[in-house]
Amino acid sequence: MSLPNKPRGTQDIYPFRSLLYQKIQQIITGILHKNNYQPIIFPTFEAEELFTSSLGSTTDIIHKEMYTFLDKKGRELALRPEGTASTVRLVCQNKLIKEGYPLKLYYWANMFRYERPQKGRYREFWQLGVELVNVRGVISDYQILKLVTDILGGLGIEDFVFKLNYLGDKETKEKYKSELKKFVEKNRLDLCEDCQRRYQTNPLRILDCLLCKNKSSFPSYKDAWDEKDKEYVKEVNQLLDKFNFPYQYDYYLVRGLDYYDGVVFEVDLGTEMRKCLTEQIPSITEGQKAILGGGRYDKLYQEIGGIDAPALGFAIGIERLADYLEKKNLLKVDNKEELAKFSLVIDYNLEIRKIKTLPKIIDYYQPRILIMLGEKELKDKKILIKDCQKGQNFLVEKEKL
Repeated sequence: MSLPNKPRGTQDIYPFRSLLYQKIQQIITGILHKNNYQPIIFPTFEAEELFTSSLGSTTDIIHKEMYTFLDKKGRELALRPEGTASTVRLVCQNKLIKEGYPLKLYYWANMFRYERPQKGRYREFWQLGVELVNVRGVISDYQILKLVTDILGGLGIEDFVFKLNYLGDKETKEKYKSELKKFVEKNRLDLCEDCQRRYQTNPLRILDCLLCKNKSSFPSYKDAWDEKDKEYVKEVNQLLDKFNFPYQYDYYLVRGLDYYDGVVFEVDLGTEMRKCLTEQIPSITEGQKAILGGGRYDKLYQEIGGIDAPALGFAIGIERLADYLEKKNLLKVDNKEELAKFSLVIDYNLEIRKIKTLPKIIDYYQPRILIMLGEKELKDKKILIKDCQKGQNFLVEKEKL
């Protein structure tokens, strides 16, 4: 027989490209390991309802892009289009959450969406996903953004900016949807066929549309914030400013999935990176130039598994990342390289805790060394160290830590 071609929208990955993928995975895995994240592996296919109930029936992924099929017993299944819903199912079904403690997970997996193939966009594509579960508040928001910064820095990428928005809770989202719908009705916008459907079912998805997004000056999401929302955003900004994060707000950024609430973000490519990707993919649009995105989904575990476990995370598109790294020759690839060995694994509190909880923390994490840093230590420029194996406490000057 004649040799069949690979299916449309798929890719063969072989050296040098496969070595570059491996190098990316090794670097990111090393950084995640240092931050005490653990790997998970979930099935390539799941029950279709897992995705239709969590991603939103009006999203493009569910409405147009998901690969679905019946097995031999008529069960409705789907190839995974993204990783968060599968992570939630895995965590809830296997009872991985321990009350009062964060759960830190990551996955490296191929995903499937029936999209129009082009360079940098495939029907089977690779993602690195990170999930921080059972935490709430601005400290965990900051830690996720800091982790993104560490990963990009580890890959040699320096020219980037965080694009942020704050979607708020269900009440804030519904308030903005109502204002958006009124705006469309008042201005009688000439929406595309898909957005005419979105307008009736979920107007928020209009802001995902590359055809209609720039047709008008839609209402700013900022105007839907109440005082609680504004205070939360203020706290996030104070943390980011304190540590000189490069960020700006995009009040029309909503991400493409219904489960997002609270902080959402994308990493916008700097000028040099935008030029690089546009040269490689001439048809790429402004909305497609982000190499990663994520945000908070505090109600998703409740909706899928009946568990109150606020969470947030992000996913990196490996194809677009590899395109840029290859173009700029940022990573030296050697097929004899091995994963670097790290001598320290570091974890940290994601919530403010009282000193009396230290015995419980030590019992849970079993650390060799505990570092305690508060306002007093910062003022005195001395850090309190506890050697948990020897049961000894001592002070160290900050510069000699």
